[in-house]
Amino acid sequence: MSNHISHEVFEGIEFDEHRGSDSGHDVTVYSLSTCAFCRKAIDFLDSLGVSFRVLELDTIPKERKREIKRYLKERFEDLPVFPILIVDDSECLSGFAEDAWRKKVQD
Repeated sequence: MSNHISHEVFEGIEFDEHRGSDSGHDVTVYSLSTCAFCRKAIDFLDSLGVSFRVLELDTIPKERKREIKRYLKERFEDLPVFPILIVDDSECLSGFAEDAWRKKVQD
């Protein structure tokens, strides 16, 4: 799995790596550790067997969390709902919808 995240806002931030088969996509999930929909989304991606990385934003310092959320909002224009799926650093889905997530990671 490549690491497309090269923006300075991510320096020193460790993502949780979920190893699976290479789907041909670079997949990142931004979640909250207490969010049931986030857990369901992560379990769903695990069940598909694809490789992806996860960052639980509520487990990092608050200022870093704000910086990352600001960066993501500017980069993708509107991210109101967790979990957030980023595919190939170009496509973003906000909130978990199984069919939409399956299509993004398997196309």
